[in-house]
Amino acid sequence: MALVYVDDLTEGMVLAADLLTPTGRFVLAAGACLQAAHLPLLKGWGIIEADIAADSLDESYTEQQEASVEFQERAEAYLWRRFVLNDLDQEPIATLYRHVTHRAALSLQSGWDPISFRSDSLVIDPEQVPPPLSIPQLLRGNIELVSLPTVYAHIIELLKQPDASSYRIANAIDKDPSLTVRLLRLVNSPFYGFAGKIDSVSRAVSLLGTNELTNLTLGITVVKQFGQVPSDVLNMDSFWRHSIRCGLFASYFAEVLGEKEPQAYFTGGLLHDIGRLVMLERMPRQYAAAVAKARQEHMPMCRAEQEYLKMDHNLIGKFLAEKWRLSSALTRMIGGHHSPRLAHYSREACLVHLADIFAHASGHQALLVNEIPELQQRAWTETGLTPEMIAPALVKVDQEFKQIVRVFFAGPDGAEG
Repeated sequence: MALVYVDDLTEGMVLAADLLTPTGRFVLAAGACLQAAHLPLLKGWGIIEADIAADSLDESYTEQQEASVEFQERAEAYLWRRFVLNDLDQEPIATLYRHVTHRAALSLQSGWDPISFRSDSLVIDPEQVPPPLSIPQLLRGNIELVSLPTVYAHIIELLKQPDASSYRIANAIDKDPSLTVRLLRLVNSPFYGFAGKIDSVSRAVSLLGTNELTNLTLGITVVKQFGQVPSDVLNMDSFWRHSIRCGLFASYFAEVLGEKEPQAYFTGGLLHDIGRLVMLERMPRQYAAAVAKARQEHMPMCRAEQEYLKMDHNLIGKFLAEKWRLSSALTRMIGGHHSPRLAHYSREACLVHLADIFAHASGHQALLVNEIPELQQRAWTETGLTPEMIAPALVKVDQEFKQIVRVFFAGPDGAEG
């Protein structure tokens, strides 16, 4: 018996086990011989892989696997180092590692050149590094980076008024043309899947509700406002691509678990590392020293922040969310994504924690250090997610990612910058 990915299935292969869709719908029984007509249908049903009888694997499949051995070995060598903080024999890491290794091998075969940070890539003279700022110093003042985005702040004020209406909220958004364009692109993307085109903010408000539009406005304006924080150690394009991928995983997990407002998790995932931007902006030399320490000692970035700066971006993000008066749910997502325990293992913190791990593992962006953060096992068990949900999540996020990236990075003419 062999697990064969759907792209590698061919006519004549025999199923060694019943074939089911990710939702559990029966497709074909064990012993069935795959026909040419079956193959295009399997992807449409969301099938990722199938158990195939070993004696039905033909010579072309064997040759294909032999040709990819080099790339599979390179993918394993690269990802083994990245997953070093995690137990590869324990779920969900075991299943996640298997799938992302396969994906990485295909990318390597297509010419992808993975990024790895050398331990000596940052040379910092400790005597030239000022002492770290305190948390009050970091968040003090009305500088742009710690100020609530103007349009979002205006909407929050409108919502507090007894005569607040969807028309007034739509009107406030309409006054920012760039925000309006990005918001309508997002609402019309596959992420929402509306049948007809949504061509006005007022229509979007009526379909999604004020809470959802408010969350989307927050996410879009933060990315726009904080999109290019100067830094010698962090690639901002990679930072936001990772954040978008995290948001997509979080919303997908929330949806399959039956959460009432799964798209709110997209905003939480999108903003989960916002505290890191404050630290990079307000104390760049100190933060660079923490990055150097993490690379040299192969430690998680969060721990290097705690040891060198006496705080971490989890905590700064939580205080920033409170300063902005974000919802308690968003505050838990931002403030608990590395330490769900500190958020009492709330559903919000656990899902964004898992989404962050999955985004690090499946994206091609390495952020600051090579190592993927350690997955907290209790966060996994608390959610009720299962290993069978991992492959569909990876496929779904891949399908939505390119469209969503265009929303956040495209200019007024729609071209990606």
